[in-house]
Amino acid sequence: MSQVTPLFPNIPIQQFAPSSDNSPADRTARNKRGVADSSKRWSPGVITVSLDLANKKSQALVIDALKEWAHHTPGLQFEIVEGKRGDIRVSDDEGFTGSWSVIGTDALLVDEDQPTLHLDRTDNSKQLRTHALHEFGHALGLLHEHQHPQSTLDWDEQAVRDYFVSERFPAELVQEQILAPLTGPDVQSTAYDPQSVMHYPFPAHLSRKGHGTSENFFLSPGDQEAIRRLYRPNIPGVS
Repeated sequence: MSQVTPLFPNIPIQQFAPSSDNSPADRTARNKRGVADSSKRWSPGVITVSLDLANKKSQALVIDALKEWAHHTPGLQFEIVEGKRGDIRVSDDEGFTGSWSVIGTDALLVDEDQPTLHLDRTDNSKQLRTHALHEFGHALGLLHEHQHPQSTLDWDEQAVRDYFVSERFPAELVQEQILAPLTGPDVQSTAYDPQSVMHYPFPAHLSRKGHGTSENFFLSPGDQEAIRRLYRPNIPGVS
């Protein structure tokens, strides 16, 4: 896939712009995106997280985003480790393009010398934390909320295609990454939640109803429910 420069500064670029054919983004660009993939959830216990980031401020923001998720996943313990050998490997290496993450335990399939979650460098602290929050959702197995099977988005599909192609988004991915609702035996969902941090913001003109969606900066109650449900204890007789 050819290099594409991301032009969506206010949303995390999830697999929009892989920087090379060998990047984790490119290897996973065809993965499903949606609500949650139960086949990618982590087993209870310790997940190590390594941070290869430019400065301590970035590290603090990323750790803060991780803690927000950790509060709702008591069966998982996140351990920050030195170097680049974590189960989840966070990087802002400028050799990669875009903010992205592999989904859940797919991180274990990525070469150990490669990041599993990448964040574009920015001086905008709010944007960095928001992107980290979104990408850690993917790292835990959550998928894109705007592809929820019960989404109320009433797309003007031609407007969507024209808009994203004009912004240099790969045309072949518009259907797969934006328009297509997620289905399949491993797709797990709670009620559709436009306030989810896993939902992209969209301008109103992409909807036939003229309803856009705004950027979300914190876990919504729906996000909290979704991650708790994904990682609820497996107790016989409890569903």
